[in-house]
Amino acid sequence: MRKSLPPLSRRDFLKAAGATAGGSILLLVGCRTTRPGESPPPSTAVPAPAGTPTPLPTRPRQVEITPTESFYVQKYQGVPTVDAATWQLTIDGLVEKPLTLSYADALARPRAEMMRTLECIGNPVGGNQIGNATWAGFWLADLLAEAQVKPEAVRARFAAADDYDTSVALSYLTRPGVLLAYEMNGEPLTPAHGFPLRIFMPGLYGQKMPKWITRISFIDDDSHRGYWEKQGWSETAEVKTNSQIMAPQHIGKVPPAGVEVFGVAYAGSRRVTSVEVGVEAGRTLTWYPAQILSGPSPEAWTQFYFAWTPPESTSYTLYVRATDETGFVQTEPGRGILEGAFPDGTDRIHNIVVKVG
Repeated sequence: MRKSLPPLSRRDFLKAAGATAGGSILLLVGCRTTRPGESPPPSTAVPAPAGTPTPLPTRPRQVEITPTESFYVQKYQGVPTVDAATWQLTIDGLVEKPLTLSYADALARPRAEMMRTLECIGNPVGGNQIGNATWAGFWLADLLAEAQVKPEAVRARFAAADDYDTSVALSYLTRPGVLLAYEMNGEPLTPAHGFPLRIFMPGLYGQKMPKWITRISFIDDDSHRGYWEKQGWSETAEVKTNSQIMAPQHIGKVPPAGVEVFGVAYAGSRRVTSVEVGVEAGRTLTWYPAQILSGPSPEAWTQFYFAWTPPESTSYTLYVRATDETGFVQTEPGRGILEGAFPDGTDRIHNIVVKVG
């Protein structure tokens, strides 16, 4: 289900973004009928045309899980080798009762399971640094109740087996739904995906959720910043509302009989309430409501489906925009594959070009 785009590491992203800033490269997501600096063409919002036939085939109406082997991998400086027999998770700092867990201890705790989407903060418009999986482990809240975090703690600092360093304000760690996961899609985490343990916090990009986690220290210094934050990336790293078309493919051919436009929208902890697909022919862009299928919680992506029968055999630009429960709607067009993600993610509109015939 995922788009066949080349992997883009954070290091590659920073290198390419620097070149873009100097004007030496521009990686385009798709052809547009507007030039840089222009506004998108006038648009109208209309209901789906009555009597429009539903093109076939259509995708099954079920929330799709990204296979582990296809799930994107981001890493700070390589995949560490971790021995489960000697690995430990330490909870310390400003707590009444410091704790140390072995891997066996982690597996013995009451089990929790959830479906959750994970996205890299550097994921460009329409990029493949996003995936949806089922994760199993245990709730951090139970562990913190045992450790008893002191009132003067304002921040939690993470350490990992690859020496990655980041931190979050205490409120992100104490909200419901923070999971320490040891399974992905029903199997133990693979080394690339964080074996033996990784952390998930609702509403944040992957930058704030270390794999191979070894320590959570509670501190009273709210000025601490981790590796990527010191490189200029967002300190909060909250997910922005975004969406992308996954089928048909960019620069692909569409049969005259029609096609089902499919993709995903994701807004972190916010519920996606609607998705619209835009069809641009000439200088007219018209938005149509898409059918949506939500995951079990806002933390899992929302899929959208739009049955489209092109009126004539020519080239079209297709757009997608999502609206979340706060009323936010995507409005800004994406003009380059790297443009817009640094320093805090992107909510720009994805578009593709297709040719009918």
